[in-house]
Amino acid sequence: MISEKKVSIHEILLSPVIREFAKQIFQNQKTKLVKRPFSFILRLAHETADVVSRIIFLPPHGFTSNKSNETNPHPEVRKATIAVKGGVGIGKSRFIPLKNAVKYQFYLTREVKITGDEPYPRIHGENYKEEIKSSGNNFFVVKENGSGFYHNLLNLTDDWVVLLLEKELRLQKTPDLQSKIASLTKGEQKKVLLLYEKIQQQGDLLFEGEKSFIDEICSFAIDKILPSLIEMLNVLETGKHEACTVYAIILKIGRKNNDAIHYLKDALKNNSAPRYYLEELIGKLSK
Repeated sequence: MISEKKVSIHEILLSPVIREFAKQIFQNQKTKLVKRPFSFILRLAHETADVVSRIIFLPPHGFTSNKSNETNPHPEVRKATIAVKGGVGIGKSRFIPLKNAVKYQFYLTREVKITGDEPYPRIHGENYKEEIKSSGNNFFVVKENGSGFYHNLLNLTDDWVVLLLEKELRLQKTPDLQSKIASLTKGEQKKVLLLYEKIQQQGDLLFEGEKSFIDEICSFAIDKILPSLIEMLNVLETGKHEACTVYAIILKIGRKNNDAIHYLKDALKNNSAPRYYLEELIGKLSK
């Protein structure tokens, strides 16, 4: 477990500097706190624009990926920047200047080898880079040429560190599950819709607490479940890596049933879901 110096995220949110900063960024609109394995994200409760601002809170030695030696993908993003605001002290009205506060771990390309069933690559030498950032640094974390498509931000300090994320999103469509589940029984429809609800609520944390439910979903006949899962790849990203969760479930099914690749190729031909996920799945399941 990461030591948080006995300071909770709720105490951080009540700090004068954060209250004022959040007011400045979100203009008093309703916000939502997203809990990641080793970080927190404050975002608007309803994000409607194609340019999104979020505040990232890194606890002491926290990070934005699921693991410190792992990088997560961001296929929903055209480009994104990070501003290192600094540390947070309880009762402080200004950010604490911090030198060498954040390690930016990233790949120069999106063409990165991934092993096993996990959708996230572990750190290795090919095309992998690291940069150290301090308070006041502003930098791109995702570029349109693919640099930073996989990345992780790691807090190197014993303080809570605050980052401002600003990203421009790619066009995303709303999943149309009703058309995909129309031929299923009422019970099957209920389970598919429940899966989608859980993915929206939990994202990739689903694999920690819902393993039996995922196994149940994976036991569906492939013609009943895969069209819905492919449609779910269009799920709106809110900071919980929702689409990556769907990706991992499809990969799990595809490794047991070779017919999955035909559904994926049809989806790619018909532009039914993000090309990145479909091409990655086809590549993995073709080996």
